[in-house]
Amino acid sequence: GNACEHASALRFSMRDRPGLAIGIAVGSATQVALLVIPLSVIIGQAIDKPMDLDFGVLNVAVVTFSLLVVVIMLLDGRSNWFKGYVLCAMYVFIAALYLYIPPAFGDDDLLQVGR
Repeated sequence: GNACEHASALRFSMRDRPGLAIGIAVGSATQVALLVIPLSVIIGQAIDKPMDLDFGVLNVAVVTFSLLVVVIMLLDGRSNWFKGYVLCAMYVFIAALYLYIPPAFGDDDLLQVGR
């Protein structure tokens, strides 16, 4: 659904306008967080499918850590190759995290690992 936004963000970043590209990407993520997820919960209640906003400990930790990394990258308003590398490494780290978690590993198991 956001393919046009991502394409325009790539186009602006290739034209050396990183501020506009970052604004488009952050706006797209904000749109999903503030509109799509709550709307899916409301539609789920309307069609009698149980949905809630309980995402689990691991998913909330990943989103929080990602948010912290992006905020730290955007604080000074400049970009360089190393910041891009860190963001790509973060993406690979999250992909590897979800790839190697066993399918039966739920949030209840995650909470009881330290006990």
